[in-house]
Amino acid sequence: MMHLILADAELEIVPQAIQGHPAVVKHAKSRKKRPSNLLLDATYHHQAIRSKYGAEAERRGRPDIVHFFLMNAQESILNREGKLRVYVHTRNNDVVFISPETRLPKSYPRFVGLMENLFHNGAVPNAEEPLLYLEKMSLKSLVDSIGKPAIVLSEKGARKNVWNYNIPEDITVIIGGFPSGDFLSNVSFADEIISIHDSTLMAWVAAYEIISRYESLYLR
Repeated sequence: MMHLILADAELEIVPQAIQGHPAVVKHAKSRKKRPSNLLLDATYHHQAIRSKYGAEAERRGRPDIVHFFLMNAQESILNREGKLRVYVHTRNNDVVFISPETRLPKSYPRFVGLMENLFHNGAVPNAEEPLLYLEKMSLKSLVDSIGKPAIVLSEKGARKNVWNYNIPEDITVIIGGFPSGDFLSNVSFADEIISIHDSTLMAWVAAYEIISRYESLYLR
């Protein structure tokens, strides 16, 4: 079984500090929602993010990364064969647990609406039979709860050719869920930190490569 974690993902509700910013208020009115129920999205809220978060502005508000990543992972052959479990850990230590049966909306606006409902209600479609649910948990606590050896994919790691890399059958793989910069969480606890390409890969590309390699080893 591969456990795949998108870590420090830039997925969050609009922080209280910028809920009154004109860009956020305008977007909230167009969506007929309260600012406190909106997902932070740099496409609409970049001015608000820059006004408060300065140097961090280029990485905040990127639910699109989560969408692409989850589409790749959840629709993979590995997941369809029951050998993949996927989690999204956010910068605020919210962890999204995702049922293997979950088929996410291909439409980005519908995906955003789904994530807003998840943050508002804590589970979707309901707490009794959730396809997705939230828990407060650090990255280290999540990895400890899974209880498998962990590898981190990072451009700062030891260079490996992914197609020669022998991934253990029971493994936790951690991929950064941010567009630039480094992990906010301490990942030094990992058993191994590796780089699978000379250039920086987007999260969903890294996920595709490592899933494909695992499939080649363990799906016959």
